[in-house]
Amino acid sequence: MQGWYNIRKSINVIHHINTLKNENHIIISIDAEKAFDKIQHPFRIKTIDSLKITGKSLTIVKSIYAKPQAYIILNGEKLNTFPLKTGTRQGCPLSPLLF
Repeated sequence: MQGWYNIRKSINVIHHINTLKNENHIIISIDAEKAFDKIQHPFRIKTIDSLKITGKSLTIVKSIYAKPQAYIILNGEKLNTFPLKTGTRQGCPLSPLLF
């Protein structure tokens, strides 16, 4: 269903562009489906540092991504934690902004 929806959406955009008087157009398609999972935490911190973000904002972001860990619950039992080295926090309102 998603593939069909994206094709239909692209056709609608192309049709709309063809109705415009201006002849200079460009369409860019970016697939970021798995990109959230692949960003490494040290890279994210270096990028934020390069933006000259300081103070509490930087401290908060660094504390969230300093040494993140996760664990799996299997049959009601919590297994050992393991470190997370990539990705953004699921459900975190900062995740899209940090991405």
